Amino acid sequence: MFERYTEKARRVIFFARYEASAFGSPYIESEHLLLGFLRESKALSAKVFSGPLFTVDDIRREIEKHTTFREKIATSVDLPLSNECRRILHYASEEADRLGHKHIGTEHLLAGMLREEDCYAAGLLRERGVSLEIIRKQIQGEEPARELAQAKSPGIPAGHRWKSLLYNPASESIIVEMARADTGHLPMSRLFTRHKSAAGYELLGNPSDEVSYECPVTCEKRPIVIFNSVRWAGGGGSPDGVYTFNLDTKELTICIAKDALKIAAPHLRSWILTLVSLSDDGQKLYLKVGIEKPVSGSGVVDYYLASLSVSDKKLELLSQLKDVRF
Repeated sequence: MFERYTEKARRVIFFARYEASAFGSPYIESEHLLLGFLRESKALSAKVFSGPLFTVDDIRREIEKHTTFREKIATSVDLPLSNECRRILHYASEEADRLGHKHIGTEHLLAGMLREEDCYAAGLLRERGVSLEIIRKQIQGEEPARELAQAKSPGIPAGHRWKSLLYNPASESIIVEMARADTGHLPMSRLFTRHKSAAGYELLGNPSDEVSYECPVTCEKRPIVIFNSVRWAGGGGSPDGVYTFNLDTKELTICIAKDALKIAAPHLRSWILTLVSLSDDGQKLYLKVGIEKPVSGSGVVDYYLASLSVSDKKLELLSQLKDVRF
């Protein structure tokens, strides 16, 4: 579970387990994770947190006021994560993935706490002036995303940078994904197309400012490009469906509505992370999906390479992925 975690992030989990044992808690809760973070990540704490209120002793006193003490649990007992802590770790993984970071560090764990808005740790952080936006800016400074070359082609506005290029033989069209440079830490993209003999590109669709079009795939035999759509609001991104664009007619249609995946196995929720490829006839889409399954009264998230029938939206899980990012 913790293969992608840095050594410091693993020690945060270790200290969180120790704190939970000391409080006599049967679960590792968000406040224990915060205490573990403050114990381990002193350098990041000093950069992000200011003033005398951010000390381990201060946070501990605040937590003790709201905690019912129980008999201490031996540190040899492997305490489970609470449901909200499981979600925090999932959000931390998403934060790392969104920025293209290979490893999950203490800064991603902190962002995960803030994304679990109703947890006790997030409340303690907000009371002290720490927001998700502040942490994301700090993460961007700690491990900036790979530099992308500035676009110079006609039709692509200033403030966009090259990210990926595709070619559709059926329409003889070029499709490019461009990263927006005006969105700060948010990894937002636009898609542009042109015929191979044309000089300038045209914007694909008319997405609103808070929507990112990304991960385009195309095929050999049909003049289409299929892409993922992500809507950003309140500092977080959420799936907004998968769309098909006809490169000949310029028609944009919904391919997979959000929350429309058909999965036979019992599950709590599912979502599309990225599109991988499209079959030559354009009928089968290969993608990377996340599925949260019910386990012992909580949820566990697994990731899969899957195929999806474009016509009936049936999903087939091909292989479980131990690493989300490749």
